[in-house]
Amino acid sequence: MNEEILENPVTGEALRVLESTPSVFKVQYSLRPHGEIAGAHFHPGKGQQITVLSGEMHLRINGAHRVVRAGESASIPAGAHHFQWNPCDSEVTAIEEIRPAGRLHEFFCVLFGLARDGKTDSQGLPPLFLAAAVFSEFKDSIRQASFGTRVLLDVLAPISSLLGYRRQLDPYLTCGPTPMRPPPVDE
Repeated sequence: MNEEILENPVTGEALRVLESTPSVFKVQYSLRPHGEIAGAHFHPGKGQQITVLSGEMHLRINGAHRVVRAGESASIPAGAHHFQWNPCDSEVTAIEEIRPAGRLHEFFCVLFGLARDGKTDSQGLPPLFLAAAVFSEFKDSIRQASFGTRVLLDVLAPISSLLGYRRQLDPYLTCGPTPMRPPPVDE
């Protein structure tokens, strides 16, 4: 596998993909000083292991705050609501593994691609109808932690699809272990 680096210019995250198979999505993850992920979330049926290589990562796992420093690890059980941020003045780098992988590689391709193309807000989240399309597409791999937000996005997903927002994801679905769809055939 060629080296693949996914970057989110809005949140300051970078993922160097180390392994991407149906059983594991393993990345070297970095987060800029004073950066944070786009939002609290959970992975249905997927556990996550984070081992910090440098700096310190702050995690909120099911409401509990945890600081993980270089040389330390944290496990996030399947389905646990979590959020991570870096309140420090130096970058944090970690190895993150999620098992089973689901479609997380594709999810990050889409979310980071949208951010790169200016299609997210200052927190790294797409506008409401586009977010409904994203989280509907990847609901087997990642879900919003907020019950109210989850319900709203689930209700809006079919409307979002009818309005064409789902099609806006297609250009970003070309990375990952295998593209979701074959390239179009010229007629």
